[in-house]
Amino acid sequence: MAGSVGKIVFLLSRMILTIRRWQEPALRGVDPLDLVETIREGLLVLDPDLTVRFVNRFFRETFAVTAEDTVGQKLYELGNGQWDIPELRSLIEAILPEHATIEAFEVDRVFPSIGRRVMLLNARKVNRPGKQTQQVLLAIEDVTERSRLEHEHAAAHERIAVLLQELGHRINNSLQIIVSMVSLEARNQKSGEGKAALERVSHRIGALGRLYSILGHTNAIKEVNAATYLETLCRDLIESVQKENGTSIALKTDIASGPLPADRAIPLGLIVNELVTNAVKHAFPSKPKGTVAVTLKHFPGELLLMVSDDGQGVDPRQADSGLGGRLVEILARQLGGQVERESGLHGTTVRLILPSREGLTPSGGTLSAIGRMPRS
Repeated sequence: MAGSVGKIVFLLSRMILTIRRWQEPALRGVDPLDLVETIREGLLVLDPDLTVRFVNRFFRETFAVTAEDTVGQKLYELGNGQWDIPELRSLIEAILPEHATIEAFEVDRVFPSIGRRVMLLNARKVNRPGKQTQQVLLAIEDVTERSRLEHEHAAAHERIAVLLQELGHRINNSLQIIVSMVSLEARNQKSGEGKAALERVSHRIGALGRLYSILGHTNAIKEVNAATYLETLCRDLIESVQKENGTSIALKTDIASGPLPADRAIPLGLIVNELVTNAVKHAFPSKPKGTVAVTLKHFPGELLLMVSDDGQGVDPRQADSGLGGRLVEILARQLGGQVERESGLHGTTVRLILPSREGLTPSGGTLSAIGRMPRS
């Protein structure tokens, strides 16, 4: 054992000599063996035939063995064969001729003296200069607690995902019941503004249900991906409205991909719902085709949402006079933002400028450089 210790000391002495060249006087006089015995990993030196020549204190204490129990024994004979792992033996034996290394090889075993442990093994070949002696340095890290925490975290995340989906289903089902009740009430109305108002309420409740459904599918807790969330919402809106109206509306999106806080996702989704629905239903009264564009960009301190269409324009003084326009204004104020509208012969653009707290990678440039949404 003394000879093996000498080899370890020699290797660490070389390391200390290198450090000393960098003028680290604090390390002078440090015994390299003390460093080996202080390392919080099991450390073994193996001969080419896997005979153990040295084990450090951490290995002995971890596996409740003495030096006499290990030194001179084959690695695969230790602890009643607990290290007799064919794949590990093959890897270690391949190190010597192939100059390979073992990186983070996981061992999950029940050890007689300490119970179940998860270990990460790292190994490499070492040589003494001037001699043909080759040995393997094997380091063993106990990651049992870390592995347990990772598994618990993964299990907790999975449970939360299931709960979120279940919650989303329940909310959506409840909203669908309300939609059915409102729709039934609307059908009982013979005609007039009352019937139209109930239909609009039913549509908005349905939109809220779709929003929660999308959030549920993304397993969102604190934030969602803006592009995935809003593009899915817009696609669903276009499909649902086209079924009702028989129109053929093209959707163009340019939505920045990035995290969007969940507490902002619902009101922002409702705003998009109102603006896209309004464009599809009212911008193309005389033609069955058209284009609606939705853009979301992030600039330093500001978030810009634009919804544009290439339909017939509307009088700006009347554009926000309905309930939908007032709802957009209320939701915008709730988010701390402001709404700008521009309308002409070539279509309508609505810009929503919000203060940006977090989320979404900046697009570059400035908000003023964007200008108006280009006409399709």
